[in-house]
This record gives sequence, C-alpha cells and structure tokens, in this order.
Amino acid sequence: MSIMDTFNGALTLNQRVFAEMRDSADGVRRGFLLILLVGLLVGAIQSASNLISVTNPDQTVDAILAAYRQALEQQKEAATTPAQREVIDVLAESEEEIGNMLRELFTMPTPLPRPISLFLQALGQTVSMPFTYLSNMLLAVVLTHIAARQLGGQGGIRSMVAVGSLSVAPHALDALTFIPVLSLPISLIAWGWGLIILISGTAVVHRLDSGKATLAVLLYPSLLIILGILLSCFLIVVLVGLAGARA
Repeated sequence: MSIMDTFNGALTLNQRVFAEMRDSADGVRRGFLLILLVGLLVGAIQSASNLISVTNPDQTVDAILAAYRQALEQQKEAATTPAQREVIDVLAESEEEIGNMLRELFTMPTPLPRPISLFLQALGQTVSMPFTYLSNMLLAVVLTHIAARQLGGQGGIRSMVAVGSLSVAPHALDALTFIPVLSLPISLIAWGWGLIILISGTAVVHRLDSGKATLAVLLYPSLLIILGILLSCFLIVVLVGLAGARA
C-alpha cells in the first residue's frame, strides 16, 4: 500500500487501512513517513508565506497596525471609565511610533546576508514541523494507550503508534492557515478530524467499542485540563490571600 493510499484511508476512516497498519511489521515506519510528508508540506507552505511577509515589511506592518486599531476600537467600546478611555487614547496616539519600531525591527541587519538568513530561517521552520507533529502524536498516543489498557484493551504500543500516526493526516490542512480568515476554522477542523481518526484507530488496535475508545482518548487530557484549572484557581486564591495580608 502506497503512502497516498494510507493517507486517503486515514482521512476516510478506512477500517481496512487501520487494521493493516496495526498488523504490519513496518507500520511504524509508514506512519512516520506520513508524518514526515505532512510536516514538510505544511512547513514549506507556511515558511514560504512567512518569507513573502518578511520581504514586504510595509505590508506586514500595515496588517499589524490594522489589527491594532481594530483591537483598540473594541476596547474603546467596552471601556466604562474615563481612565480606561484615556489609556486607549494614549495607545491610539502611539500608533505611528509603533509602526516605525516594527519597520526598524523587520529591517534590522543580520549576521549573514539577509537572503541567506531568510532562507535558513525558512529551512529551519520547514524541517522542524515534522518533529512538532511527531512529538504531539507520541504524547497523545502514549496517554491513550495507557488509558485503553486500563479499560481492557489488548493492543500493543507499537501498533498504537503506527495507527496513531494516521491522526496527523488531516493536519495537511494546516498548510492553509496562513490565510487569516481561514486559520481558526481550518485548525479546528484538522484537530477534530485527527481526534476522530485517533478514536477509530484506538478501537481497532485495542479492539474496544467506540465508547471505550473515546473515553481512552479523552480521559487523561481531560484530567490534565481539570488539574490545570484547579491549580490556577489555587494560585489565584493564594495570590489574593497574600495581597489581602499585605493590605
């Protein structure tokens, strides 16, 4: 089976492809190859977009200032006190200075000639993207595998890594996130699609029903989120208590 067949099978939730990846001796290699291809595709397009932005600093600065003005307008509408409005007015008056500082930042000299520096920066971003996807996938797969075994799953970690790699396939859509209006919707679609693939793959690898597979995928991330919220609340209470004691 070619890498494109594996890619298409992942996107269409093809159970035959999942089972083949689970049972194949080279499933991990094929999964990592899929991550490599998706990562290089996304990294190359995003770095090219960044190169275009950097080589046209005026356009980039204008876009940043437009977003800055929009944010100030929103804050101005929400302001309820004279002090808040005064701060917003000061920030609005600083727009020209902020623009000048940004232009200086974008045109600062670099140790290497600028074209070489930009090329190396783009190359680094392109090469690092597969490792980002790989590390995120491995973390999700390990947590899911532990939870699945606790719920009665019988699959091995090797098979889980091979099938879990398929969850990266939808992130090929991340190549389009350089389009501002599409960035958030595309990211959400890719994340949700990858989650569905991971749930389906977990069910195949560990021979669980869809309910237990969903629980296995969401269990530890949900616990980590809850723990983070509780820790944040605890820190807020401590800080408020310390402030009250000093007062």
